Amino acid sequence: MVILLIIFVLVIILILFSKIKVNSTVILNQEKQTAFIAVYFYRIRLMNKLIDLSEESYEDKSIREILKLLHSYSNNFLQKIKDLNDVATILLKRIYFQKLNWNTHFGTGDASSAGMVSGGIWGTKGLILGLINAKSNIKCDPVISVVPLFNQKYIESKFDCIVSIRIGQAIYGILKVIRKYPVNKEAII
Repeated sequence: MVILLIIFVLVIILILFSKIKVNSTVILNQEKQTAFIAVYFYRIRLMNKLIDLSEESYEDKSIREILKLLHSYSNNFLQKIKDLNDVATILLKRIYFQKLNWNTHFGTGDASSAGMVSGGIWGTKGLILGLINAKSNIKCDPVISVVPLFNQKYIESKFDCIVSIRIGQAIYGILKVIRKYPVNKEAII
């Protein structure tokens, strides 16, 4: 009986110190908006999911309308990030980025506006990468690119990353968030 208890405790400790790896790819372009998420535990795939992020068709819209829509989405996203700053800090400081690639190809059809938009995209990516670097652990060199297409109307962005977290750290972070934001408030997670 004691041997079974010791084996059980050792298995629990082994699981708590084990890592989960999450491989995610988000592709946003005029034809499709998808996210692919795969979760691995000791190189065994636990989850493999393709999520369609398309809410409305972008085929009939101009590049300017698409950029305005992306701008409004980013403003909403940044407002939500401001609201969840403490939660993000608690969870992100336990995450290790193993791979981080973010490539963007875009064109407005006009060379001067493509140049200005290119600078805005670089600034936004730099801000987001700085926040990720400050609040988490990056174990790789991020690969970030912005490719302006001066004579075309096109937009495509691909975000590819692999993150890992120890199961015990994930449980601890979630418990810390639950303690900080009691259940009687609106659910954040």
